[in-house]
Amino acid sequence: MDTLCRLKPLLPGLSPAVLRGIHWSEISGTTHCQCWSTLLSDLKPAHRAMLHRALQEALASNSRNFTVQLQCLLPFVPLRELIEVLDRETFLRDMSLYRDLPWSPQQAQLLFKRTHQSEIITRETVEDLGHIAGGMSCDWLKLWTNETDFSELLQFVSELPGGVRPALRKCVVEELRQRPEEDLDGISPWFAAELPVSLIESLSNTSLTAIRAHIQQHFVDFLKLPRHKQMALAEKAITVLGTSQGLAEGELRGASVDLLGPLLPFLDRDTLGLVDRGALGLRLDELRGYCLPWDTLKDMAALLTGRDLLGEASAWTVGDVELVGRLLFTLSPKQINSIPLVVLSADTVEEVLAGQWRWENSDVGQACVSQCVDQQGQRERIHSLIRGVVRAQSRRRKVPVPSCGDIRGTFPSAWTANQLSRMAGEELRQCVEVIGQDASLSHEQRRALWVKLRQAYSPVRGLRPEQVLGLGCLVTELGERELQDTNLTDLGVLAYLGALTDWSPKKMRAAVVGVMRKRKLKVEQLGTVEVASLGHLLCGLTLSEISRLDPYNLSMAALFLRELALPCSEQQMEALTARLSSPQAFGPVSTWGPEVFTEIGTLAAGLEDMVLSALVQEQVEGLIPEAIALIPPTKMAVVFSAVQLSWLNVEQAWMVTEKQWAELNSGQRHALGLAQYEGDVLLEHRGRNVAPATRSADSLTVCLLSLCCMLWQLS
Repeated sequence: MDTLCRLKPLLPGLSPAVLRGIHWSEISGTTHCQCWSTLLSDLKPAHRAMLHRALQEALASNSRNFTVQLQCLLPFVPLRELIEVLDRETFLRDMSLYRDLPWSPQQAQLLFKRTHQSEIITRETVEDLGHIAGGMSCDWLKLWTNETDFSELLQFVSELPGGVRPALRKCVVEELRQRPEEDLDGISPWFAAELPVSLIESLSNTSLTAIRAHIQQHFVDFLKLPRHKQMALAEKAITVLGTSQGLAEGELRGASVDLLGPLLPFLDRDTLGLVDRGALGLRLDELRGYCLPWDTLKDMAALLTGRDLLGEASAWTVGDVELVGRLLFTLSPKQINSIPLVVLSADTVEEVLAGQWRWENSDVGQACVSQCVDQQGQRERIHSLIRGVVRAQSRRRKVPVPSCGDIRGTFPSAWTANQLSRMAGEELRQCVEVIGQDASLSHEQRRALWVKLRQAYSPVRGLRPEQVLGLGCLVTELGERELQDTNLTDLGVLAYLGALTDWSPKKMRAAVVGVMRKRKLKVEQLGTVEVASLGHLLCGLTLSEISRLDPYNLSMAALFLRELALPCSEQQMEALTARLSSPQAFGPVSTWGPEVFTEIGTLAAGLEDMVLSALVQEQVEGLIPEAIALIPPTKMAVVFSAVQLSWLNVEQAWMVTEKQWAELNSGQRHALGLAQYEGDVLLEHRGRNVAPATRSADSLTVCLLSLCCMLWQLS
């Protein structure tokens, strides 16, 4: 086990056979439990499934007490298995062993329900449940509000270990709406930060100060909040920091900028425009580490290119570019194109890109990229930056052919398919692993690269697992016959390929057929780890084959598939969820609690129309936000009534896509808007007039009508 912990960075490359051969004798120790928990948290889902099975097999061979030895494993156990291994009597008897484990939301809900069925739950017993108390239902909380002091209840819920799940928070907010006189000073800072904006407005400076302190220590959590709430908290921070004086004088000075820290870019546009340019210029080093939300870039660019800071980008020098670093990406592509090419040398460009990559690999960077960055816009800015490196600088010059060093200094997809195909063979082979990791390569680029590499890797039936992994995303360009000939049976290789997203339906089918033939397996024989490892390649199974998947194994694998956006057809997704609703899995959907919907994650988007339209509020609350986004637009408009849309929590509501919004009628949009803004009617009204500008083709008409109405009311 000690060796396993030290090998953590290499685990994705270890096969299940190697994992099974590890000596697990001291897994019950606290140190090893910490190692085990970290491994399972950081590994990709399919590899978690492999490691999970390897440990189970090792413990089973040693005839050990499952529940005692696996305390640290239980929070990572599939829900279907947890139902089996923790019988009610054992669970209640050993509550002290389980109360402090970091249970997932769905596990906590299951365990709270099991406790509720076994004994009468009082306030005292709930307080003894630890993390499991986070699984309380809204109905139970409302019942509790009638039997205890609401202020005590509010403080207890706000401080639940592991945080408050969105559905429970929505329930608490509804209760708070009925108690406008309630004192909110006693609740935890982060629960207060997640309140609706109208309730945040009523918080005391003491509470707001605590929120600011919490945000500074947990900024990644702040980045997950809806944009309007981020802006409200940033604006409130100005009041808390006593900078109103500075605002009154029409300027945010250096001391205020320092106190705001990473909240600065989240200010309202008008407030951001009051920042003292000289003070900002002295703090560019700090600003480079901040998250810059997509809707602030234009304002930040205006500050940087102002006459009293750096001036127009067309007049920038090498020193200016080096000074701003990754802040250069606040400029529009047009502004970046205006920077003289002589300034954007290969070394300067490489330095800017390296700074951007380093930041993106930080915790804040990763959260910012996933939550606050317009990916398409960022790609356009990067391509504008590297234009002088990858393009001929005059008509007389030849188009440059990249070396491996050029590829590493920029990134593979920066170069055209023609340029990549003209690389020297040796240069390309030296860089193949770097190229294979670039998920933004187009089909044409990948195809050109594989045509160039094919001879060096022939015959494909002789490829070793490490060679297949080295090719990375280029494997998706192998022909159908080549995919069937290549040995993809190693589960480590299969898990990697199953995580790729650029498969065509025919090639997914070819890969699956090849794996099944070489492993001499029938679909019915696929185990939990095999199903989890297939990942996106599950969509290479036919409807008939999906209907023959073992439902128990599929229900066990659901935990490891729940984060994927499977590229399956609607019929394939419906077939998968049909297997999950069989008696050997979770049973009929009508009997599912919210914990099952949370467990199966994105797979819930495949439920049939009639099933989705029949969901009750508690079941809708269990849908993860990513599942909402994957429901086909026309299907969402048909299956979800306005009432059902009003049940969505904030996280779910903001995951509705532009295409889904376009299919909704006015009643559904109104209900969705209220869910997004948590019942704040004024914000919802403003959102309805502004949000469609990014959602529908007739956005200009909507905005003009809104403006006319406002002018008419003022006249």
